[in-house]
Amino acid sequence: MIRILHVDDEPADLEITRIFLKREYKDDLEIVSVLSAEEALSKIASMHFDVVISDYKMPGMNGIEFLEALRNSGAHMPFILFTGKGNPEVAKEALKKGADRYISKAGNTARQCNELAHAIQDLVKVK
Repeated sequence: MIRILHVDDEPADLEITRIFLKREYKDDLEIVSVLSAEEALSKIASMHFDVVISDYKMPGMNGIEFLEALRNSGAHMPFILFTGKGNPEVAKEALKKGADRYISKAGNTARQCNELAHAIQDLVKVK
């Protein structure tokens, strides 16, 4: 069972991603969805996750700031920045700060979620 923490301020994006990932993984997946990086940090303090998926552009703390807070807290689970608002500079900064993958949501939703599913599989297998 893979336990995922998914952080996105858009409930529709959380649900669409959940549907695609559940279809890919069947019953081997548990997804905890939260609407802010602050809420995610609270969940990480009390629960174990195998991987974190985070949007970039969120109110309060963006995805890279969240990644930095996560790494500074001593948590080192795989981190995927999964965003529609990014660009090559954001991708570069995320990877430099310790993100394991950067995946754009732009384009075909099914294809992007499939790429996300494969990234999760690769990162969790490497652990």
